[in-house]
Amino acid sequence: MKSVKRTAFGAVMVCVLAAATGCREDPPPPPDTSVTVVNLNAAMGFVMGPGEDQGTDATPEDLALLADDILKHPADVVNLQEMAVYAARDLRELLAGRTGAVWQLNWAHSDFADYYAGKEPGEAPVWKNASAGNAQLIRIGAGVRSQKPITVDGDRPAGEPDQGIMLPSSRKPNRGRSFQGAEIVTEHGVIDVYNLHLARAKDNSDEERARDVETIQRLTESRTNPAIITGDFNETIDLSELYPGPHAYPGTFAALSAFMNTYGYTDVAKDLGATSNRAPKHDVQKLVSARIDYILARGLRTVETAKFASAESDHWGLVTTVEPGSERGTPKPAPSTGVSADRFRHALPGGGTFYFFTSADAGYSCAVVAKQALCQGRTKPVPPPPDSCKQRGGPSWGHGMFVEATGKVDFVCAGGLVYSPVDRAPDDRDVLRPGQSFTALGFTCAAEERGIRCRNASGRGFFIAPDTNERF
Repeated sequence: MKSVKRTAFGAVMVCVLAAATGCREDPPPPPDTSVTVVNLNAAMGFVMGPGEDQGTDATPEDLALLADDILKHPADVVNLQEMAVYAARDLRELLAGRTGAVWQLNWAHSDFADYYAGKEPGEAPVWKNASAGNAQLIRIGAGVRSQKPITVDGDRPAGEPDQGIMLPSSRKPNRGRSFQGAEIVTEHGVIDVYNLHLARAKDNSDEERARDVETIQRLTESRTNPAIITGDFNETIDLSELYPGPHAYPGTFAALSAFMNTYGYTDVAKDLGATSNRAPKHDVQKLVSARIDYILARGLRTVETAKFASAESDHWGLVTTVEPGSERGTPKPAPSTGVSADRFRHALPGGGTFYFFTSADAGYSCAVVAKQALCQGRTKPVPPPPDSCKQRGGPSWGHGMFVEATGKVDFVCAGGLVYSPVDRAPDDRDVLRPGQSFTALGFTCAAEERGIRCRNASGRGFFIAPDTNERF
């Protein structure tokens, strides 16, 4: 049975063979250009070993059941945890055959493992020392026009180009935890969709797990596209009856809660209850009772959020649909008129030249120097600070952004205003008004109604405003 999404193109020409009517064009069917996101821990790593048949096994039959799980809904983006790279490839072809659509695979290597059919105690592995990790399968069609990975940090020996990032808790090269993300171009805009599988408390310390979450946030919150984050968090973030009083893992809990409390995400599946659909034979009672799988959304609205039972996994699947047109994003560059840079020119005390300007409301103080352009002022969201900017009593993090001539773009770590006129306080002479821009030392900065945009000669740069920002 094929899962079908109708496209927004095309109409049926009907010729009515009657003298008075002739040919007419029927209106096209209502378009379905929504994007549906499915999350499921496929549990290929649940119980692994010869003859073990729990979870999804390395067999065509179990992969067919996994495809059934996915296609219970008209999925466009499928985030899977606990997969083998060979299973992900086979599943991609299986979904393509069933839907008649093109499916693209983004793979995030985490570890290596042997995978079995789960039929006989002494059986040999079907896949030996295979890449284990997370799979992101994306259907190209009416909902998704195109996609590109945004978490690439180099290929690994996975047998598939790697589109994931290893997290800091990984204690050995190519062995640990990873996460991945893709920029999805839809009929209505652009969405970032992330897939993660966090470490268990039994495997890593609270501090290590919290650092993993902050690493993820440094990437997700450096981008201002609407975003969806799904995955197996291996932790509860709503204090339920299981955990009365202080949380057992306060660092991890605080870092995960920051998605909602600091960065504006909505926990869209919060009211759906526990995310395990069976009681395994061995003692993982917290998994059975707890809600550890999530869909978090920022900058868009979702509808028809639900959970569904999986044929083989010990987790429930989660599904949500992006309400078409609900995305918000950073505004496109506004037209600007170039003005002379000379009015903003100042001499550096040690020799050389820099250019200083402010926004019309004095909310941003900006400078262009030989190696960078930067603007200091309030903005959000801001990712967690790197270790180099965490010293107590040291410089503050995130009160501005910069772009270097080399192409590096990041948030400012500084103890005060980095550049300003040396002979006077900033005043109206320094204002770059909305609709104006200037170019100096290989950088171009433009003032817009909502904020400031600066770029280097190769086009890399930032946009900063009080309620949004972007690195490009």
